[in-house]
Amino acid sequence: MFMINYTTPENAEGAVKKVYSMFPEGVSVPAPLQLYSANPRYLLKQMAIIGDIMNDDAYDHSFLAAMRYIGASTACFGACTTFNKELLLAMGLTEEDIATLGSDPANSFEEKEAAMLTLVSKSTAAPDSVTQADIDQVRAQGWTDQQIFEITAYAAQMATVGIIFRTFSKK
Repeated sequence: MFMINYTTPENAEGAVKKVYSMFPEGVSVPAPLQLYSANPRYLLKQMAIIGDIMNDDAYDHSFLAAMRYIGASTACFGACTTFNKELLLAMGLTEEDIATLGSDPANSFEEKEAAMLTLVSKSTAAPDSVTQADIDQVRAQGWTDQQIFEITAYAAQMATVGIIFRTFSKK
């Protein structure tokens, strides 16, 4: 699958096995996560960031999946786009809801979350086009600057994952 050594779930030991065990039976460990096992220290740092955000009560899991989906689809990264789309479908969103996440997230989310998803979409697709008015609009919905940064950075990581994945995937 990759041009560098990595650990498959069947061969995982220690810290990598612990990370892989977070996925319930029947849910495959995503290929990008397996790639990150090439450097267990880096894998653990990535999982710490993901864990902090996933365990923050300020963020609904469907909102986080939508944010990752937008980030991944903007970065043209199929594996994460597919994974998060499947999560969103399992959470009750429809194909139509998912198709309009980047352009009209208000179809599927409350006004506060929709405002943040709109910013995420804009920041991942055209970061230089984000204006002070965009930031002020998200603040007006009750998001703090810390949350605005965190969610935008988390979405932008999808591009990083996509670059790493495409770099090391066997062609």
